[in-house]
Amino acid sequence: FIPPEVLIPVAIEDAETLADLLSEQRGAKVTVHCPQRGEKKALVALADRNARSSFEEKQLASEARRDLLEQVRTALHLPRTPHRIECFDISTTQGAKPVGSMSVFENGEPAKNRYRHFSIRNVEGQDDFGMLREVLMRRLTRAVTEDDLPDLLLIDGGRGQLNVALAVLKDLGIEDQPAVGIAKSRYDDGARSPERFFLPGRANPVAPRQDSPVVHLLARIRDEAHRFAITHHRKRRGKATLQTRLTAIPGVGPARARALLKTLGSLEKIAHATMEEISAVPGVGDALARTIKAHLTSPNADAPGETR
Repeated sequence: FIPPEVLIPVAIEDAETLADLLSEQRGAKVTVHCPQRGEKKALVALADRNARSSFEEKQLASEARRDLLEQVRTALHLPRTPHRIECFDISTTQGAKPVGSMSVFENGEPAKNRYRHFSIRNVEGQDDFGMLREVLMRRLTRAVTEDDLPDLLLIDGGRGQLNVALAVLKDLGIEDQPAVGIAKSRYDDGARSPERFFLPGRANPVAPRQDSPVVHLLARIRDEAHRFAITHHRKRRGKATLQTRLTAIPGVGPARARALLKTLGSLEKIAHATMEEISAVPGVGDALARTIKAHLTSPNADAPGETR
């Protein structure tokens, strides 16, 4: 958006050139003016005060985050301030389609562009430790190659999960990489246990004051990794369910199921598509389109969007 008039706090020599450029971009006349008195002067002063106030608030927030990260360093006995924290979680809901996830916080705030999912490739069965080892090995091998190690690895779990991480670090020759396990607060024998942090070389976990900013931040990072894993896990299972329902149709294999979903978007959209739209999908044709349509609109078929 380019307004018809731009007010600036100080006069500049090339104001006319700037006005011509803005006028060309706007497609109409734009003036650039440095007011010396009156209402427009007051508007510039107000904008200046607002900008200064915003800057100061951001500075205070930045200082607060730096102070909080120093508190984390002290509480967890870390060798350096954890400006970047990577947290890992494994999701194995109902034992199907397990996935790993990595949430990343930089300077106390989520860096969602750095979040990652990891499909489990080499571990079968309910082996959470094996899955965690695979995810960490893949992530940290790349981090070593790219010189992109975080200041802190935060592992969702207790002593066992931390030991897996420490073994991976030893295998990769980066044993000086800080790592901590976070065990979620839970009810045990009628009492609620605190959020606990397992540190390398310490028999007993550290349990900071539960209402402290340190616990709130680290629990938030852990919860982000868990949320990210669960979201991706549900998406994978939902996609697999759709493909299973499609591949149950005679003549529709995995490749055609993917083509149908890619072209038409969802099982519900396929069910409501016309014969011409279905037959136009690569590899389908008129005869198979009739079969698909009949199967998905049969009274005995599950309603689109439901799962078996």
